[in-house]
Amino acid sequence: MKNFAQSQEVVNAAYGLAEEIRDGRWRHVFDPSSQSESNCPELIQELQRRCPGYVEAAYKRALADGMLATR
Repeated sequence: MKNFAQSQEVVNAAYGLAEEIRDGRWRHVFDPSSQSESNCPELIQELQRRCPGYVEAAYKRALADGMLATR
């Protein structure tokens, strides 16, 4: 398994997913008022599907960073 620092690939995938979250495309599985995006299993699974091979912590960190970057 690759970690977060090894590739920009997971960062780019997380940024794209974060934009979709902000556009409301993931409202059916994610409620920002009640949970953190990095603790939503469906979002982490989607990021894993888009960019396989990283440790779970890498997906969580990348998604949190992506959400921050898309503000």
